[in-house]
Amino acid sequence: MTAIQWPTRRIVVAAVIMVVVDVVLVFSMAAHVQWGWHLLAAALVFGGLAWWVRRDVSSASLSTVVIITAAVQLTGLLVFPLTSDDIYRYVWDGRVHLAGIDPYRYVPLDQALAFLRDVQLFPSGRPPAINRPGVHTIYPPGAQALFTAVAFVLPAPLGLAGLRVVASAAVVITTALLARFVGPRLGLALLYGANPLVMIEAGNGGHLDALVALAVLGVVWCTASRRLWWAGVFLGLAASLKLVPLLLVPVLLRRGRWRSTLTGLAITVAGYVPHVLVVGTLVLGYLPGYLDEEGYDSGGRFALLAWLPAEARPTVALLVAAVLALVAFLRSGREPVPVTCCWLFGASLLVATPVYPWYALPLAVLTIMSRRWEWLAVWAAAYVAFVFDHAVLVQALAYGSALGVVVVAVLRRSRLSRRSLPPVGRDDDPVGSRAG
Repeated sequence: MTAIQWPTRRIVVAAVIMVVVDVVLVFSMAAHVQWGWHLLAAALVFGGLAWWVRRDVSSASLSTVVIITAAVQLTGLLVFPLTSDDIYRYVWDGRVHLAGIDPYRYVPLDQALAFLRDVQLFPSGRPPAINRPGVHTIYPPGAQALFTAVAFVLPAPLGLAGLRVVASAAVVITTALLARFVGPRLGLALLYGANPLVMIEAGNGGHLDALVALAVLGVVWCTASRRLWWAGVFLGLAASLKLVPLLLVPVLLRRGRWRSTLTGLAITVAGYVPHVLVVGTLVLGYLPGYLDEEGYDSGGRFALLAWLPAEARPTVALLVAAVLALVAFLRSGREPVPVTCCWLFGASLLVATPVYPWYALPLAVLTIMSRRWEWLAVWAAAYVAFVFDHAVLVQALAYGSALGVVVVAVLRRSRLSRRSLPPVGRDDDPVGSRAG
């Protein structure tokens, strides 16, 4: 039997340390309300370990990457969801749909659904575990199909665990595909799969965004390899889970890629049609209310635009978004697809400055695919905004710092690119001499 090479042993040692740290992380977060510093500590340990094994990523096999990712994700299943209660709504929507009732029709507190309540979601003497029980669901039809499938396969008490396992499996698959995509240095995929922040959002929180990230990877990979029909299918799946991936449409409008957009939009619309026929405009769910609650209508959410009058911020944000879309459309013909998708998605987050860091899971995947590491700063800023969710100044500083990191990296890359260009007009270049 061939002995294990030292670089592989180093990665395994780092993985064991990270799994232990993750176990400590989830139990310490479960025991303390103020857990922001716990996340920061785990992220710093992960960053230090990643730096330690940075020269060994080529030695990791695909099986090693998958095993490490699965082990890290399993730690999130050890305790109840910590940073979000979204998954309780997932379970409820699936239960309602499985009962033959359109999930967009009634709010959870409606008496028409009283027969579906249990102590897990409606504990006696306490508020419902479901967030916003007085409003309609916000999740698109693809997400509803997923919730219903899990409710069909598993008994009600196991719904939470089932959805978290699905999210964990999505991370494992995404990491394996990332490893294939990045090639010889496939250990780079562990920046996603072994990351404690990904574990908190997927294995622990069960967020849909883990599946969205997988679908976005499919969109980008298939577009880059000219499998345009499949790119459209993945776009439709991603948008059916959450509408945010439609941000990537400007990248899919040149060189025949518009067919991908049509396919994706067709799949998205087709998912809504049956619900529209049953409940009409109720299919919009809580989306308008969410935009108002989060301050996107009033302008309170745009942290980087806080220096403008509140009433002007939504208009300015839309103008900036339109410019970004136009630039992405123009650049999509001359730069790699992963690069365009990465900066477009990341820049959109800088415009919207959300306080929910799980929205950035697709950005983490795009960062690895494009090797544009500066965009990880935006993901980090989202966590700062999440921990300080009512401190607009702190959020502005966090996202502003991330913007600064991105600008510095872009300028540095541009300068290095110019230096690498062949000189023009040399004495031994007759064309250049004549041009002078």
